[in-house]
Amino acid sequence: MRAFVLAASLPISIPATRPSLKLASDVDACTLLTTAEASKALEVTSSPGKRLIASSPKICVWSDAALGSDGRHVNLSVMSPAGFQVGKSAGARGINIEPVSGLGDEAYYEIPKTDSPFLFVRKGQTAFSVRILNSLKMKAFSREQEKAKEADLAKAAVARL
Repeated sequence: MRAFVLAASLPISIPATRPSLKLASDVDACTLLTTAEASKALEVTSSPGKRLIASSPKICVWSDAALGSDGRHVNLSVMSPAGFQVGKSAGARGINIEPVSGLGDEAYYEIPKTDSPFLFVRKGQTAFSVRILNSLKMKAFSREQEKAKEADLAKAAVARL
């Protein structure tokens, strides 16, 4: 009993805590990138980010043209950490998964055989994917260019979480 009393009377130092990270449910995808960042990645002047579904803040698209038309697009989708983990199992479905270091707490590319890569990033309790899409009428970026541009966009988005 004496040890308990002694320990209870010692001064306690409580370390300062970091502000909590945002939860996926609290994040509006359109706030994670700027129009200037999207324009730089697309190498064309982009319109401001627009929700893919007006009532849902989880998917935002920046584009130099109307959705579904012949332009370039940046898609950013916010998801839960569980959704991020599910994507890592894409390798079992024949999709190449490539780990990425230096982005958020964890990141990976999902690289389909004949399509643009997706970059998935998790920071705390929020995850997102970012992808650049190119129309057939515009000169395509190489896969390495797409990956580098997506990584630059992801760095900007992680800084806003």
